[in-house]
Amino acid sequence: MKNLSKSKKYFIISLILTLIMGCTTKNNFYTGDDDLEANENFSVINTILLPVAILGIVAIAYGANQGSSNNSSSYSSSCNGSYCNENAAWDYLPGSAQYRCRATSNGQFVSSTYCSSQYKQDNWS
Repeated sequence: MKNLSKSKKYFIISLILTLIMGCTTKNNFYTGDDDLEANENFSVINTILLPVAILGIVAIAYGANQGSSNNSSSYSSSCNGSYCNENAAWDYLPGSAQYRCRATSNGQFVSSTYCSSQYKQDNWS
């Protein structure tokens, strides 16, 4: 647990405490004898579903955070071709077998008109 961030540690501790406490059939936390007097019983299903729901929400939030951080960061490839000193350069995308024009400053796709005077070659790695 040394390598985990502080927020991940808190999350794991919270999850463990949630699992230990459990839930009642009326969706309250199980506290013992007081719940039995109020005609609430310990529910294994609710106890399992609560941390699953929490994990789902955290996974969605984490995924959304990763998606937004990927959009704000620069393109991971770098321009290394003969047109990299231009404002834009062609990039060959083998998955779609087509060339796309990218801005050399940030790797974002731009209009093909920026690369129209260039020979189509792969300038990106």
